Amino acid sequence: MRSLQSMVVEGLIKIIMRQADPTTYMEKRRKENASPYVLPVNSQKKYRIKKLSSYSLDTYMLKSASNPDKRQILFLPGGGYIEQPLLWHWRFLYQLSQKLNGTITVPIYPKAPNHQYKESFDKVLPIYKDLLTKTSPENIVIMGDSAGGGFALALCQLLLKEGISQPGNIILLSPWLDIALRNPQIAPMIKMEPMLNLKLLRMAGKAYAGDTDTSDYLLSPINGPINGLGKISLFIGTHEFFLPDARKFKMLAKKQNVSINYYEYPKMNHVFPVLPIPEARLAMKQIINIIEGNQIT
Repeated sequence: MRSLQSMVVEGLIKIIMRQADPTTYMEKRRKENASPYVLPVNSQKKYRIKKLSSYSLDTYMLKSASNPDKRQILFLPGGGYIEQPLLWHWRFLYQLSQKLNGTITVPIYPKAPNHQYKESFDKVLPIYKDLLTKTSPENIVIMGDSAGGGFALALCQLLLKEGISQPGNIILLSPWLDIALRNPQIAPMIKMEPMLNLKLLRMAGKAYAGDTDTSDYLLSPINGPINGLGKISLFIGTHEFFLPDARKFKMLAKKQNVSINYYEYPKMNHVFPVLPIPEARLAMKQIINIIEGNQIT
């Protein structure tokens, strides 16, 4: 049965999102993204987040209390390629860091409409290469939510193309798999989707793509290779626009004889694993099991 907390959160999200005009909001993001992201001081102290200076873009790090060198997690936050990390992201990552032995690296990759996707890949790829110098590939996790989930999968497909070692695990939370949202099964879900604005998503995707065809796998990784990647795990809710493509991706993987961990949560909204709701606690346990290589339930 769905929790009361998840229904309350969904209701609050609906109220907020109905107030957003896509054109006005994109202009707002253009102005805000012209300045560097500033991590809230309270979050930095509460979650013991450290800012790194060793990369060419702002990057943050969270470490487990014990054995932080055991594994490396590269986390790509979502936000429609236009938003910077939310407070919920840092809360989720802190909880993850407390339950796992390892280090979580969070790059603040370039955002649209001020920047396009090529800049993001150029900035993040060297970070992954650096993580390969710290531990073996099987001890690395690439994870992302929403746009960050699409970015995470596309990054792994780029690694495959470049002949660079795959991470042991690729964990996708409500991934944006087709930046143009071409699936005809998406539009009928408008009444069900509380968080995402379809028009705004398409505007953001177009801005992030720039002059590149949106069917390119770096923008729409559902069009990229699945064979040869690290172990893929995908979490999705049935109350979100990205559900049809998640199901399509699962089918494509099956046709290519690629086994993936697929978790579809009934009545859950977009990126529910990072929200402060009971269902997220179960998803967190499943994520921990995946990373630690335990039996998946």
